[in-house]
Amino acid sequence: MDGSGFEDAAARADPHQRGLISHCYRMLGSVTEAVEVARGNATYEAATRECLERATTRPLPTDLADASDDPQGKLQQRSEVLWLEPFPDDLADGNLVDLSLIAALQRMPADQRAAVILHDLEQWSPDRITNLLGPIDLPGARASLRPQPGHQINRPALAAAYRDAFEQYDVPAILTFFAADAIWEMPPFTSWFRGPRNIGRLISTHCPAKGPGDQVLVPLKANRQPAFAVYMRDPTDNIHRAFQLQVLTLTAAGIIHAIAFFDLSLFPTSQNS
Repeated sequence: MDGSGFEDAAARADPHQRGLISHCYRMLGSVTEAVEVARGNATYEAATRECLERATTRPLPTDLADASDDPQGKLQQRSEVLWLEPFPDDLADGNLVDLSLIAALQRMPADQRAAVILHDLEQWSPDRITNLLGPIDLPGARASLRPQPGHQINRPALAAAYRDAFEQYDVPAILTFFAADAIWEMPPFTSWFRGPRNIGRLISTHCPAKGPGDQVLVPLKANRQPAFAVYMRDPTDNIHRAFQLQVLTLTAAGIIHAIAFFDLSLFPTSQNS
């Protein structure tokens, strides 16, 4: 994701605007709404108030159901849910935006979420937060923030090898890059899967690819994590078209989390690859 679908180049180059957009994204879990709020509000106070008015809970599939043990069965879908969205790196400020943190923030009441974000990431004083939000039990709010465990590391060689395996549609090779307890989820499908074996059965059963060259993965950066825009070959005209955005969490053990977002409006452009 390069942000080109959400904001012009001048705004992306403005540190204050990037800070506002990033703050609103942490509050709302939606890059689309974050840009709308940041465009209409010049201060963090005003932007936070509007975020509180808009605040909903944007989940991931792991927040709604237990892991499925039937990766070859029908995938359950809920298109009406407002799902958590990935965030393009060129709109990000210097603070944390990794998906596990954003998902954990979304599980909190909105006022507590705002207090933790403003204090821990924006370095606001407790008095300033109270003036904006009223009394908040900040230690209690912080104690309820529980991102998924796992120390992320930068492993470009692993990401590149994973990309090659996907473009070759080599499912056994793809699975070697996943940690033993890896999670694969795909909003708006509520079904999600744990472990390389189930992930492999899912890909083999439900992926439209048939062989090498059917998929093209374009490297991106989203949420300060490796990501890919996946384009799938349309057999009717042999053109690769936008299919999904994958965001990966890498650890020393391998890929611990993969989220495939099927909302095509999140693609940088609507052009064919």
